[in-house]
Parts: sequence; structure tokens; C-alpha cells
Amino acid sequence: MNKTPLVFAALLAGAVCAAPQAAAQTIARSTPVAVIGDGAGAGGFNAWFGDGFTAAESGRAFTELFTFSVSGLPFDAAASVTSSFLNSPLGKDLDIVAFSLYRYDPATLAVIGPVVAGIDGTGFGDEAPDSWSLAAYDLPTGAYAVRVDGRVLGSGGGSFGADLAVSPVPEAPAFALLLTGLAAGALARRRGPRRAMEKPPCG
Repeated sequence: MNKTPLVFAALLAGAVCAAPQAAAQTIARSTPVAVIGDGAGAGGFNAWFGDGFTAAESGRAFTELFTFSVSGLPFDAAASVTSSFLNSPLGKDLDIVAFSLYRYDPATLAVIGPVVAGIDGTGFGDEAPDSWSLAAYDLPTGAYAVRVDGRVLGSGGGSFGADLAVSPVPEAPAFALLLTGLAAGALARRRGPRRAMEKPPCG
């Protein structure tokens, strides 16, 4: 059994308990994402995940971790998160305040390297759904977490949905071979029309 999600939850709960009383109501959860292979066989995958909150959790902050691991080639990752509505009287059910991706040490759970911060793409207006996205390139293999932070505003609760796409970065020789093939194809296309335009020899 993988105990990493349980350890994450325990650490989050400990951090919440050590914080001031106002932050003691923070909802802290950690969930491994279910991945779907991209079919190419190179290790890429997609994942869809999210969470919902009840009316009893209205007014509370939340910190959610969605964990996954990547092995093999370095990879590129792209993710987004969007809140949804329950038509609460307050208009906006969730306020997502941060979205990030980071690598961590499974043994100590310490963050390794820089944290990739998401970009807030929320539209204008009091009832605009929150929308965030992030992209990271040439990341090393290892254990990662997508983190969503926010607050439940809706009197009926609220929910959010997220997606993640992971694509392996081609190895240098394979990438060079691909570029060579593309260049040869482009050269052949350029020579073809030129030969067609040449005049036949007189005779």
C-alpha cells in the first residue's frame, strides 16, 4: 500500500494545527491522480481530477495536493483548474487563490527545486469562474504534486475540476534524427517545383 498520500495528509494537518486559530478550519487533502496513458508508449499520460465541498464546509480555506510520479525521460507538463457553480446566493462558490506544481522527495516530502506557479486567468465580474493554468518544461523524473489553494464561498459548497497532461521530451539523438528527416523533406519539396520549372534542353 502506498502510504505517501496518508503522510501528506498528516503533514498538512500538522501544519494546519500549528497555525493560528483562523487557519485551523483549513481543509487539507492529498490524493494520487489516476493517469491514462497517451497510447504512444513513451510514458506520457493525461489525468482529470478535482474535488467538491459541502454546505458544511462553506467559509473554510482548502489546500489540496494531487500526486503523481514520472519515470524515464525528462518531461513537459501542462495543467489547468477551473471552479464550477452551484448557483449560490453569493454568486461565486469557490475562490481559487493559488495553483502550482512541484517535485518532492517521497521519503522526506521536502520540496525539490523550484515551484512552478500557475497563472490566474479568471475573467472579470463577480461571478466569473476561477480559472488557472501552468506549464513546465524539461522536468526531471520523480514524484510530483499539483497543489490547489482556495476558499469555499458558496452557501451550498462548491467544486473544481482540473486536468494534467505529461509529455516525455525526446532524447537528443532521436530529436536530431527527427529534425534531419524534416529538413530533408523540406529540401525535397523545394527542389521538386524548381525542376518542374526548368526548360527542357533545345534540340
